[in-house]
Amino acid sequence: MKLNYRYTLAYAVLTFCVLSLGFAIVYAALSRSVTQATIGELENLNELIANQLRRGQPTVADSLRPYVQASPVAATDTTRRVRTVRVRPEWDAALQARVSVVRLTTYPVVGGRPYRVASRAAVVEPRDAYLTGLVLVFAWTFVFLLALVVILSELISWRILRPFNATLHGIQQFELGQPHPIELPATRTAEFQELNEFLVKMTARAQRDYRGLQEFSENASHELQTPIASIKAKLELLMDSELTEKQWQTLTTMHDELERLAKINQALTLLAKLEHFEPAPEALADLSQLVPATEAAFADLAEMKSLTTTQRIAPGVRVPLDASLTQLLLNNLFSNAIRHNVPGGQLEVELSATGLLLANTGLAPSAPVSELFGRFKKGNSALDSIGIGLAIVKRISELYGHRISYDYADGWHRIRLDFAQPAE
Repeated sequence: MKLNYRYTLAYAVLTFCVLSLGFAIVYAALSRSVTQATIGELENLNELIANQLRRGQPTVADSLRPYVQASPVAATDTTRRVRTVRVRPEWDAALQARVSVVRLTTYPVVGGRPYRVASRAAVVEPRDAYLTGLVLVFAWTFVFLLALVVILSELISWRILRPFNATLHGIQQFELGQPHPIELPATRTAEFQELNEFLVKMTARAQRDYRGLQEFSENASHELQTPIASIKAKLELLMDSELTEKQWQTLTTMHDELERLAKINQALTLLAKLEHFEPAPEALADLSQLVPATEAAFADLAEMKSLTTTQRIAPGVRVPLDASLTQLLLNNLFSNAIRHNVPGGQLEVELSATGLLLANTGLAPSAPVSELFGRFKKGNSALDSIGIGLAIVKRISELYGHRISYDYADGWHRIRLDFAQPAE
């Protein structure tokens, strides 16, 4: 969820809570005010009756008789001289319903004689007449405020978070290999400015480290090639001279180890270049032609092991891959399938629009299958392999979003390359 949407949701929840609390307060205040207004009306009525008694007029008019009563009380009765107010639900015969009734009793003194004046009135509760209206007012107010919050939140968030979004876009577009430093927009917000300054320093340091590592790997690879070639040539000259059997075996071992060192140097250099390779999105490789051509190139090696090869190639399979990297990937896959096969074994190649499958017979791997795509991991330590081929295959696959997988079951090694599906 985006940051501005989180703000909008928080404001909406806060608005709902505040309005709900306000609704409860208004409802309680309205209920209290209705009751207090009724008590005030009854006080005026009781005072009116007391004044009529003082003027010698009839105690209660016929129209008020159901709602007020006036009667003298004994002078010795002092327990009922306090004004009393009672509010409780009662049955109203006129309304034929239970209603909340307010009863007010006062004790005015007329001509030196105390009187008891009792009046009552039914209270119209807000829930009876006003609750629906209050709820509608609350609902429409909430809808209006929610719409206002959403609109203002989007506008304000877009305005305030625009530098942050620009910074995020700049980070997404940043590449370690680019020649110029990262460019981030200026902002007057202190926190965003501090973030931009930190990102500029961090990316500048990362670029320096990247260039240093790149130069080191290139220089190391270049400088190692010359002494390796020189030592290899001298060893070959020594091997052509008159040597004892033990000396010849020692030189042969040294030559093989030097050859292995040269392969490791080339593979590591290639992996370093692949780590920083920028794939061209428009590059397409025609695997329907490249796969059979690669199999034909390795046919001699397969024949030396008496392997039986089966191909199932779908026509017109073109996937996002650089041509040279595709050939490198296929070379490593076929080389691996032949090297780890057994004499007289089988090799199956299946190409479809969704993926490429290479299956070969062979002994069970000595290392867990989940580790075979790592560097210097070999499925069979007895074979002459440096253990980097599958790491190169995995890296090439990742560059274009393809997924590589490996499993071993029932004497068969299976490497499957699932092609990335184009975005719709």
